[in-house]
Amino acid sequence: PIIDRLTSLGDGDMFMDETTALDVISDDTLLIIVDTHNKNIIESPALYKKARHVVVIDHHRKNVNFIDNAVIFHNEPYASSTCEIISEMIQYFKDTGRLHPQYADAMLAGITLDTKNFVMKTGVRTFEAAAFLRKNGADTIIVKSMFSSTMDSYRKKAKLVASAELYNRCALAVSESSDADMRVIAPQASDELLNITGVDASFVIYPSNNCMCISARSLGAMNVQLIMEKLGGGGHQTMAATQLADKSADEAKKMLLCAIDEYISANQPV
Repeated sequence: PIIDRLTSLGDGDMFMDETTALDVISDDTLLIIVDTHNKNIIESPALYKKARHVVVIDHHRKNVNFIDNAVIFHNEPYASSTCEIISEMIQYFKDTGRLHPQYADAMLAGITLDTKNFVMKTGVRTFEAAAFLRKNGADTIIVKSMFSSTMDSYRKKAKLVASAELYNRCALAVSESSDADMRVIAPQASDELLNITGVDASFVIYPSNNCMCISARSLGAMNVQLIMEKLGGGGHQTMAATQLADKSADEAKKMLLCAIDEYISANQPV
């Protein structure tokens, strides 16, 4: 929906696939990577390797696989989201004019998503960024509508939640579906599982792009970032993820259970 709305403004040419981007990139191109600094999970490794000038803007805690050739590496782990950081940066730009409401909607949606409706990892700067976007025309009703789902997607999410099992105060669900919408459904299911009494963290395993992906969530009692880092991923204490190449769902689950056991063993009170 966001892409469709921005395309309707006449800005559709800003969106391109990897093949087109590789054709148009030149020595003078500036590649800006947002919402990750991990070389292993960027959208297009080929584009990154071809770019001579790279800027990184991210809010995840720095890990060992960080992009080390950026001309600017702007990383703020205390920010709620990358959209919060960019909302602050925009206010210091000169002669940019008023931010179009549809861009403000998209950025407010990003903050809303990462903070779980201004509940998780929300600070004073988060509300200041939201106020700036609201002042520029962001519509909270439109933002809410961006998170609506089809009946089919809702059923898939409900099926995932219903199939979850409990393990050491963690809820685990596994999907065999490789449908494109699983990248959206899995994190939503992870969030839903946190509403179950006695669940400190939730994990949803699903296939995507020849990998087994894991979406991890917590309310803070468990640090899912540390668990995901054991599997090559990362994120934040309450929201993290990883991708496991060339693994089956069963193998990914076994690896996850081992990572959970290691985390619990290392963090047990003496």
